[in-house]
Amino acid sequence: MCAVVATGVLLGSFAPLSPHQAEAASAAPRAEWTTQNTEFVTRDASRLQLGGETFRASGANIYWLGLDENVGGVDYPTFFRIKDTLDSAHRAGITVVRSHMATSTAQDDANTLALMPSLGEYDDDAFATIDFAVAYAGSLGIRLILPLTDEWEYYHGGHRDFTTPLGLESADFYTDPRAIAAYQDYVDHVVGRTNALTGVPYAEDPTIMAWELGNELEGMTLPWIDEQVAHIKQQAPSQLVAAGRRFDIDPDTLAATALDIVDVHYYPPTAARVSADAATVTAAGKVYIAGEYASTAATPALLSPLAQDPAVSGMFAWSLFGHDDRAGLVPHDDGFTFHLPGGTPSEESRAEAIRQYARDIGVVLPALPLEAPLVTSVQRAQGISTITWRGTAGAAGYVVERQVADQSWTTVTEEALGASAGTVTDIESPAGASYRVRALDGTGTTGPASDIVHPDGGDVLVDPVQDWRLSSEHDGVTVAADPDGGSVTATDGTPGTVAWQRAGLTRAELQVDEPAAARIETSADGSTWVPAATVVTDEGSVVADGLADDHVRVVLTGDAHLTRATLRSAAVDPTTAPGAFSLQAPLDETTGITSTPDFAWTAATDAAYYRFALTNAEGTVVASADGLTGTSYRPDVTLVPGTTYQWSVEAVNGVGTTTSVPTTASFATRPLPTEALVVEDFEEYADDAALTSTYVRNTGGGAVTPTLGENPSTGSQAGQFAYDLAGPGYAGVVRTLAEPQDWWGYTGLSLSLRAPAGDDVTVQIVAGGSYFETTLPVEGEGWQQIDVPFNAFAPPAWAGDAVLDPSSVTQLAFYLGGDGAGELLVDDVVTTVDPAAVVPVDPGTPGTPGGGAGPAAGPGSGGGGAVPVSGTGTVPASATTASTGLSFTGSTSTTALALAALASVIAGAVALRAARRRRLASTITAVVERGEAS
Repeated sequence: MCAVVATGVLLGSFAPLSPHQAEAASAAPRAEWTTQNTEFVTRDASRLQLGGETFRASGANIYWLGLDENVGGVDYPTFFRIKDTLDSAHRAGITVVRSHMATSTAQDDANTLALMPSLGEYDDDAFATIDFAVAYAGSLGIRLILPLTDEWEYYHGGHRDFTTPLGLESADFYTDPRAIAAYQDYVDHVVGRTNALTGVPYAEDPTIMAWELGNELEGMTLPWIDEQVAHIKQQAPSQLVAAGRRFDIDPDTLAATALDIVDVHYYPPTAARVSADAATVTAAGKVYIAGEYASTAATPALLSPLAQDPAVSGMFAWSLFGHDDRAGLVPHDDGFTFHLPGGTPSEESRAEAIRQYARDIGVVLPALPLEAPLVTSVQRAQGISTITWRGTAGAAGYVVERQVADQSWTTVTEEALGASAGTVTDIESPAGASYRVRALDGTGTTGPASDIVHPDGGDVLVDPVQDWRLSSEHDGVTVAADPDGGSVTATDGTPGTVAWQRAGLTRAELQVDEPAAARIETSADGSTWVPAATVVTDEGSVVADGLADDHVRVVLTGDAHLTRATLRSAAVDPTTAPGAFSLQAPLDETTGITSTPDFAWTAATDAAYYRFALTNAEGTVVASADGLTGTSYRPDVTLVPGTTYQWSVEAVNGVGTTTSVPTTASFATRPLPTEALVVEDFEEYADDAALTSTYVRNTGGGAVTPTLGENPSTGSQAGQFAYDLAGPGYAGVVRTLAEPQDWWGYTGLSLSLRAPAGDDVTVQIVAGGSYFETTLPVEGEGWQQIDVPFNAFAPPAWAGDAVLDPSSVTQLAFYLGGDGAGELLVDDVVTTVDPAAVVPVDPGTPGTPGGGAGPAAGPGSGGGGAVPVSGTGTVPASATTASTGLSFTGSTSTTALALAALASVIAGAVALRAARRRRLASTITAVVERGEAS
């Protein structure tokens, strides 16, 4: 394996194409492009090589680099977003990116932004973002794997775009000569492209490591694979070709002689399965990559052993996003989104695992300085200013600073803001304040400050002109790409214009590289324009001040490039404090609250922000927040059960403060339950058929046969599940509860089970609509009692992030993992009671079963909670003994303990079935007799 940092090589340059309009661009790039990728990655049997050494990839999926659906609709991503995300990947040691950017097709102009909006028709303007992504990746030394179509009908198109217009079925894509010819024509157009920025043909660019026949193609045949591989290699003989389907290995890919890479996807992955698949693929003489794996599974447990497995040539996490053009990080809702270096604690943990994987396979992570953020707006509302900024790659946090007159810079917030932050309200907002933002790296070291923004008591809008969403109109201009991102320039050598409309506009400042080639004009109606008086600052910006009209535009001539427009407009401050408003939820004297609520209130007229406070009955502040701009808030605090709280809100503006109606509202949390809930004791099933109809096999896994067995320790029925894990490597049964169960306030689950050694046993639940699971600590064979706390449950890797709310549990499942066969027996699944919910009681005189029992826990639990002996429904916590021992006065003889235990059983027996009480009677008597004898 090797870590390669090649010397930058100068590439040819060519005029970029506009990603936002079908206008021909002629202006030359402002800077030359260089590349770190001077040699092709090659294949030596089942290994990749670069420069004569083994090459292994630390990978990520950035599917949206060509066309994106995360921008309020489908549109091209800005050059900034592409650059920022690739910069973030590079900093984390990502060496290869897999992207769907070369998958860009549609039917009958349904997506006019696609490379192929209709079959056989191409729009080369759509290559602009692809050209930039390829060129910029090369400048960082990042390689690319590019699928050429898709199994799925997502916004960027798929293989049905080559069949449906021809009146064919989707399966005909692999067999019909017309569909194959249409696909190959598209492939020719993409692979045969010459990058308009670098002048390098795609087929001759080492940055493109491999072309993938398609993403997760499910119907490939060996003849089809062989034909397409040969077709691509004829055009791009120096580049590799990959193929694969979704969740397992396509045997045809192993048999395809000329295919280089087999791509397998995992939701979720396990180290054992990845290594097993890698062994299968490499044994067939192919390179193996995990082309997609759920980023939620990026942990040392997964990645560390795979870094030591030379058969694994690449691990590609799904899917990476970067900063938004205006503020914060780009969100995405598929459950597997991640950001680098992480926007949440869980993302930070995953990011570190990914970085460590890169280190473990020999990648040297670059030590790069942070770039400055960009303040994108300062908006003054009701006398209070809100600052918004665009983040920068590698930032782990931000500090927003304020300066008044010539005083020292001070921070707006007491603590640094997190990596996902992009907006902050200055609750003081002193007159004459100017603002700037600094980024922090992972060590807390600050980077360079953003340009200073001077609101002068008004609003400021900063447009980095990466697209047209902030401008009111544009004509004769294009967003031209360069290694620093993009800028606006005139097309075809003729003057071009960009205009903005802002109510109360007073000042416009334009950053241009040739001030003499830029003219500012204003208009009252947006149609009749007059030149504005301007000055050129020492930094070279063109400024028009004292404006009175709401429309302003810049006229660009020659080769001038506009990189930023900063517009200031007047703000109207309030004259009175905010209006009246009321508290909405939870209402005063609400009871039974089980989790931290979403506090809500009505809007107050002329409020700039709100101030929230939560106190307990003693008046101690439990949570508070300032600068809230919405009318709801959920504090990050855990409430104490059985406790009364008060909450209040104040509305604030630049004039004063208004208190809510009522001034405070109280609510009470539900006390902890003192009785355990029997989730499943298998007593209600009359026969095997009833059990089988309730516990439904997961058909994606191995065989499972449910039957009724026996728990010898209680003589009661147990669930018995015979399983065979051959093939899928897992098997499971799922019970959907007839009615949701409320497990709130309990500490976890306790259950009895017997399982063969060597196979993993996992309990999975669905709570609040989300999946959670935990693998049980089974030790040896034979029956054993296991307590598992709820904090051991986590979302499966394939399910995405969620927070466990056990107040509505709808599903219980048991899964086994491994490669064996055997029987799992389960009995007495119950919730465990929090010891804090049970008040210890003096049991009375030793030797008599008086007084009751203390905090309860299951036998052998090592510190759980209450575990009922048997039965259904709820069982008093006093029916079991405490993990820490019962509370006694006087002697603690064996007899006393036994009698106290007997009392516990008798107290709990009121909730148990009569038949089960009879089965337990002889056991209880024997325990007492043995205690007295001792």
